[in-house]
Amino acid sequence: MANKQPGPGGPYQRGPAPPELGGISLVFPVYNESFIIEQTLRNYISELEGRVEDLEVVVAEDGSTDDTKVVLERLARELPIQLFMSDERKGYQRAVIDAISHATKPWVFVVDSDYQFAAIDFWALEPHRRTHDVILGVKSPRKDPRYRVFLSWGYNKLMRACFRVPYDDMDTGFRLFRREIVEEIAPKIRHMSFFTAEFVIRAHYAGYRIKQIPVRHYARKIGSTNIFYVSKLFFICFEQFAGMLRMRQEFREQGLENPSGVRKRAAKREARART
Repeated sequence: MANKQPGPGGPYQRGPAPPELGGISLVFPVYNESFIIEQTLRNYISELEGRVEDLEVVVAEDGSTDDTKVVLERLARELPIQLFMSDERKGYQRAVIDAISHATKPWVFVVDSDYQFAAIDFWALEPHRRTHDVILGVKSPRKDPRYRVFLSWGYNKLMRACFRVPYDDMDTGFRLFRREIVEEIAPKIRHMSFFTAEFVIRAHYAGYRIKQIPVRHYARKIGSTNIFYVSKLFFICFEQFAGMLRMRQEFREQGLENPSGVRKRAAKREARART
C-alpha cells in the first residue's frame, strides 16, 4: 500500500532537512504588516533554524506606510535576517520577484508575511523536494472572507479551463521551489498581477514537476488585506481576465503546448502502434 500523505496539521517529521538536497532561502515579501511581522519572523525562524542546516532568511519590505520599517529595523538587530527595504511601493508581483532575487540558496521558500500559514507546515512540503521542482501549499480549508473564497474559486477554475492545468490553488502564499526555475521564469512574468499563478502555469508548460500539498490556513489575525479591497474588485477581476487572454495568446504565438496533452497524444500513438 502506498504511503498516505499526512493531512493538514501533520503529524510531520520536523527535520532535519536532508543537507544533500541543498540549502533553503526563506523569503518574506512584506508590506504594512507592523502588527504581525514580528510574530511571523520569530515563529518561522524558531521552527526552521537548526532543522535546516543551510538556511537564510530574506525579508524584503515594499514601501510600507505604517510602522513596518521601524519594526523590521529593530528585528534586524535581534534576528538572523537579511533586510532589504524600499522607499516606494512596487506592488505584489514586482515585490515578490525582487524579494526572490536576494535569495542565494538552491531552494526558495516564499511565505506571505501575514501569518495565515503555520510555520510547522513547512514540513508538509519539504519531503517532496526529492521528487518535485515546485511544491504548493493549498489552503485546507481556506479561512478568508467569503467573497475572497468565491473569487479564488472562480479565478482558479478559469485558469484551469484556459490553460488546461490541474492545480487547485495557483496563487497560494506558501510555496517552495528550486531557485534556478524562478531565475529562468521570473523575467517572463508580466501578464498577471500576482506572481505565483503565472509562475505555476509557465513552470507547468516548461515541463517542471509540480506538487500540491494541503496545509492549514488561518483567518487573518490583525488588519485587513493589502490587495483585495472590495472597492477595487471589479478592476482586479478585469485585469486578471485580460492577463489570462494575453498570456494564452503569447503561448499560441510561441507554439507552447501543455505537456500533459503532449504526453497523452504520445501514449495514444504508442497504443495504436501496438495494435
